[in-house]
Amino acid sequence: SYQNQFYQAAFQGADDAAADFGVTVVTNGPDEESNVSQQVEQVAAAINQKPDAIVLAACDPSALEEVLTKAKEDGIPVIGFDSGVPGDTTGAVLATAATDNENAGANVADNMVADEDFQKAITAGTEDAPTVIGVLAQDATSGSITLRVDGFINEMVAQLEALDGLDGCVDVSGQEKWTIPSENAAKVKIVVTVPPSTSQADIQSAANSIFAMDNLVGVFAANQDAVNGVISATNDATDLDKETGKYKDIFVAGFDAGKSQKDAISNGQFLGSVTQDPYQMGYQAIRLAVDAADGKEVSDVDTGSKWYNKDNITDEDIAILLYD
Repeated sequence: SYQNQFYQAAFQGADDAAADFGVTVVTNGPDEESNVSQQVEQVAAAINQKPDAIVLAACDPSALEEVLTKAKEDGIPVIGFDSGVPGDTTGAVLATAATDNENAGANVADNMVADEDFQKAITAGTEDAPTVIGVLAQDATSGSITLRVDGFINEMVAQLEALDGLDGCVDVSGQEKWTIPSENAAKVKIVVTVPPSTSQADIQSAANSIFAMDNLVGVFAANQDAVNGVISATNDATDLDKETGKYKDIFVAGFDAGKSQKDAISNGQFLGSVTQDPYQMGYQAIRLAVDAADGKEVSDVDTGSKWYNKDNITDEDIAILLYD
């Protein structure tokens, strides 16, 4: 949708790829992402123009089955980007350029542990008083969110257990899906919280419960809605102020972007966040489309993720990724 800054960044990546590869790219999209019928008509019209390839992020994959079948019959290769076309059964979609969410979650853990102040605080845990990292996951069913949490937990456990005195002393609990008992008495606990519904009220309530935990050192909010819940639970993040905040000693990391999250990072209230890379989604999708049109074999591409904090949030290569 042209109304979404995420896709504006993707279009810029596509345009730059077009210039690099010497091809013509025509971008189109519905007025709103919910306007499924409009997108179906646009894809059908694109197929009738007989392009060398089509790049597509489906609003509703099932609604596109008929037109994608036509693309397959006409020999027009289709490349997915961002959400792509999950569950495509037509064979038209040959590859997708998208975020590897497990790697993105691990990126968050890497950057949290790399912070010396966080590392000092989290390793102060003892058997009698373990330190705690809270994870707020909007739900336990969304593929992208569960993979992010998987990546975060696996990398955080690996990183922490490599530190002196913590080998076998990191425990994961809170949800059946994410339960990893520590081999020895726990000195660090990672506690996953999932609200009963995806309503903002339930997400904020879940965030409140995390900040009520004893010895809380860090929090990971796994998507924009979870971040919004954390911000609401901390009085628009003022409670996270490093000088005067009620939770000044807690390190918070988020995911995606959004104005309130960017403000919290710029103000130093959040340690940082990981954003997806819509620019690379657009760029790599065009590269795949060019190869597919040339008859080359193509495969999925992880378009990566970027860590940003108050020090690099205004850098040109980061700012383009920080969609609202």
